[in-house]
Amino acid sequence: MRVVNRTAVTIIGAQPYIDWMKQTDANFAKGGVAVVVPRTKACGSAFLLPEFDLEEDLQEWVEENAAWLFDFQLSAWTEDESAWPATRDLKTFKEWFRVDIHSVVVDVGDDDIEGEEL
Repeated sequence: MRVVNRTAVTIIGAQPYIDWMKQTDANFAKGGVAVVVPRTKACGSAFLLPEFDLEEDLQEWVEENAAWLFDFQLSAWTEDESAWPATRDLKTFKEWFRVDIHSVVVDVGDDDIEGEEL
């Protein structure tokens, strides 16, 4: 177990995002609520960022990257961009998602971290 030199930001869908997911899910539209509920709970993302000394700098990073974060969250649900909302500005991002900041990140895994480039 080790503390890593990163700041974590988690993006969790708020009610407008959950409502949009329900509208774009064919199984939900057919009355398959049981299918969509487990998926909605798991639709958050965590991002590891460099350490920030000031919370204002971190907030600025989130605001500067809000469009990319918004698109990332939408694509986690569907890659059909025609189903995405037309308005994806910073104001809408703040309405659709909760952003949580974690200044301490602990890696409890025993193996090396693997990943792929985006």
